[in-house]
Amino acid sequence: MIEFQIPHKKNYFNAYGINHELNQPGIYFSHANGFNGLTYKTLLNKISPNQKIISYDLRGHGKSTVPAEPEKLKSWQRYRDDLISILEKNNEPSTLIGHSLGGTTSLLVAFKRPELVSKIILIDPVLLPLTYWLGTKAVQSIGLIEKVHPMVKGALVRKKTWESKEEAFQYFSGKKLFRKVIPEAINDYIDGGMKKINENLYELNCSPKWEAATFKLTSGGNWFNLKKSNVPTKIILTPNSVVCNEKSQKKLKKSIAKIEFVTLENTTHMLPLEDIDGVGNEILSFL
Repeated sequence: MIEFQIPHKKNYFNAYGINHELNQPGIYFSHANGFNGLTYKTLLNKISPNQKIISYDLRGHGKSTVPAEPEKLKSWQRYRDDLISILEKNNEPSTLIGHSLGGTTSLLVAFKRPELVSKIILIDPVLLPLTYWLGTKAVQSIGLIEKVHPMVKGALVRKKTWESKEEAFQYFSGKKLFRKVIPEAINDYIDGGMKKINENLYELNCSPKWEAATFKLTSGGNWFNLKKSNVPTKIILTPNSVVCNEKSQKKLKKSIAKIEFVTLENTTHMLPLEDIDGVGNEILSFL
């Protein structure tokens, strides 16, 4: 994996390029909230032999230095517009792949600027029902969101420092979220998501407050951005997906003319870091 930078004014979205010397339109991978572009290295290496792939760090994540002030994050369209600013540097449409938040980001780009996109592959994208979004907005309006929203609460109290990478690995390996994640991905998550403060202290790059601010917004409001789309779309889901349930799938089918769904058994929301072969094969079959 070759590391390089994508300039963005005086700051940049740190990115990891695989086979970026290939003379063809790129594939851009967008990661989940709280993660980073390097975390998915094992998956992307599987699909990279004949592909030009760029996995970048979203604003506020990994080693990105683009300003990330939680109080200024108003919607997930911020992530959409960031990706658009990267894609506008290309001369041809690109393929977008994204997991969770990254999947939603990729979908929003396809609706907003379809001329920049050739096809999209979404891995358990966060597309919660509009009713969920309205409920979250109501709770937020009375100042209780940080007390009752489990993802927001979890982000704000998340442990963020460790004495070594080995200690961090043991910590994450014991978490429910990572119970099926392959060890290589946990190590890559740590390498791409932490900074060394001193000889005995490592700290998360993604601020818990920024991660919480992203969770507060959810994605229900994105249904207002749905338009008719002809961009070929594939959605890879975990069984009984919570973040993209049957109602959400039906809405997507009405908006996207060329869409297919596939479910990978024995996986969780973290499926691109669990079933590398399964997810990789589904991506390759669509490419």
